Amino acid sequence: MLTRQEKSQITQFITALSTALPSYRDRSAQQEMVQAVAAVFDQCRHSSDTAETDGSNFLVCESGTGTGKTFAYAVPGIVLARSVGKRLVISSSTISLQEQLMVKDLPLLLQCAPFQFTYAIGKGRSRYACTVKLNALAKKSSQGQIHFDQSSTGSDQGFDPRLAVELAQRLASGEWDGDQDRLTAKLPAGLWELVITDRNGCAGNRCPEFSACPFFAARRRLQEADVIVANHDLVLAALNMQPGTVLPDPADCFFVFDEGHTLPQKVLSHYAERHTVRASYSLLTGIPGTVMTVVHSLGLNAALHLRAQQLCLEFGEALRGLILWIEKEVRPDAEIHRFKEGTIPDSLRGIGEIMLDRGQVALELLAEVRAASLKRAAEHPEIAQSLLASIGEHLARIDNLVNTWRLMLKDDRPGSPPTARWIERLLDDHSIAASPINAGDRLTRNLWQRISAAVITSATITSCGEFDAFLHQTGLNRFRETRLLRLESPFDFRNRARIVVPKMKSNPADHVAHTDEVLTLLPNLLEPGASLVLFASTRQMQEVYARTTDDVRAVVLMQGSLPRPELIRRHKELIELGQSSVLFGLASLGEGMDLPGSYLTHVIIAKLPFPVPDHPLEQARREWIESRGGSAFHEATLPDAATKLAQMVGRLMRTEDDTGKITILDPRIATKPYGKLLLRGLPPMQLEIFGKEIPAPRLARQALNQMDSPVT
Repeated sequence: MLTRQEKSQITQFITALSTALPSYRDRSAQQEMVQAVAAVFDQCRHSSDTAETDGSNFLVCESGTGTGKTFAYAVPGIVLARSVGKRLVISSSTISLQEQLMVKDLPLLLQCAPFQFTYAIGKGRSRYACTVKLNALAKKSSQGQIHFDQSSTGSDQGFDPRLAVELAQRLASGEWDGDQDRLTAKLPAGLWELVITDRNGCAGNRCPEFSACPFFAARRRLQEADVIVANHDLVLAALNMQPGTVLPDPADCFFVFDEGHTLPQKVLSHYAERHTVRASYSLLTGIPGTVMTVVHSLGLNAALHLRAQQLCLEFGEALRGLILWIEKEVRPDAEIHRFKEGTIPDSLRGIGEIMLDRGQVALELLAEVRAASLKRAAEHPEIAQSLLASIGEHLARIDNLVNTWRLMLKDDRPGSPPTARWIERLLDDHSIAASPINAGDRLTRNLWQRISAAVITSATITSCGEFDAFLHQTGLNRFRETRLLRLESPFDFRNRARIVVPKMKSNPADHVAHTDEVLTLLPNLLEPGASLVLFASTRQMQEVYARTTDDVRAVVLMQGSLPRPELIRRHKELIELGQSSVLFGLASLGEGMDLPGSYLTHVIIAKLPFPVPDHPLEQARREWIESRGGSAFHEATLPDAATKLAQMVGRLMRTEDDTGKITILDPRIATKPYGKLLLRGLPPMQLEIFGKEIPAPRLARQALNQMDSPVT
């Protein structure tokens, strides 16, 4: 139960926010969320607790757009974390939300808080420049020893070498802190790749620039902060490390997972593994040369080079065995060779065991070379850093290979979802791939059973209005006391927005016919102003762009043609100039995009966002569900589509004054039984189906009953 002081501080906090924000609205949904978050954090676990959690320290909250969820979780989170000696970790799925929290929300919260607190942002190492590599590059650039137009490995060619010198000077002067996201201008990709490193290529505290290292400076700020702004990928990576290396011990933290609907997919992506087959030959031929260079440059034991040569010969034999197996067992025309129920044959298992064994020996040898190099880092910093980067690249690739075969050979626990395993054909190669099909086991073991308390929130957590799919995907259905809360958006959707489903002749399953009809309808659907057209596949998006009229193409900004921030900036600029702009993109473009007011008044959804049915991960999920007597469509396919559709629709109204419409170019939402379920998960907008309008103020969800009979 909250103490009197905790209640008082939360009240003071909210009162100060309401005074500081001219646009503040006293919303009952926000108050309800504040109370629910406070109640869950009040039930936090401590290191002295021995019994497993029953879930009373978890809250899953779907908070509709406009409820003010950021302040609703931050205010009680900051107050109660301080009260019980915990730290608050706010994790998002996008850097844009991290930046919003750091630049806009947390400074305001600090201004209004009844006490002082500190905050810092946590990002991956690749977001920070390596001081040693940047200085070395700047030195070579100033001496004319490097020509980027020939040596760049990035997508940008021919950039000015003076950029490296300028960056080094700005870093040394303190004008720039080494964070890529703090740069005022976008850097060519090739340049940034040359000035970053990874954990294997970093000398750590043995580096002469350690005290000035941007990455470790950021880490020190994290260690001292009361509130940490992280992202889901960083949190997942930290769970596999020693507590304190990246983030504090989970038992000492309150976690908020904003944009929490992405958490299951983030987990699957994080724990999935793959390695290319024939491309591994270049790795094996490169290792002995790198070791020889390190031995000669730093005066290490020459026996290391001999061991590397012998190891790579043995490794190469195992790799040849794998290639022969693929040539014999995998059809040459097969894009995917999936192992049913995740079971690989004994003949491949034997080869895999050799690959795993040789890979582990290679990791040990490279780790030995790296450790010996680190001892010489202080004596030869620039040479050692360059060599460490080469060793680190080999370590990363071998580690990837080893992790892939560990997952390929791992025995799946009886009764648990199996691991999806497959071989995929590339242009002139194959890749070995494995992935879990359900995030629940890993989240339960690595996160839920270790943390003090957690809030998982998003505007789109439920599928078709139900929490079941999300709870199953995350493993939270295993904790009987997990709290569920669904808060409706305060926006007036019934009077300010509508969903239109035009009558169409084509079946969306027929790609050619559906694309042709989208091309026919699109010019008449686009109105002056701002539109967003979301496609289910890159193929269809590119076909429509290539074949549409010149007038339409002239106003289109297509995903992939520019970096996402630049794409949105140009779109806004055109609208501000009174011109029309149409964004073409996939579901990923719409995810988390905020275009209020005139920046977006029309969202066109070309096709319902069902997952690709022939992807091996989806096939394995369906196989597992159906083997247990379930319906793969209703338990996996439909919930995934419902969440993605809700995200797409959610791009339209971002403030209570917004207005506009959603056009869905997929008649299945009106003709198939599952259409009612999909619409049930959307905001209660007016509906127009096949020209028949269901007038406001009738709720869209109530109107769904009218779809039991055919709409003509």
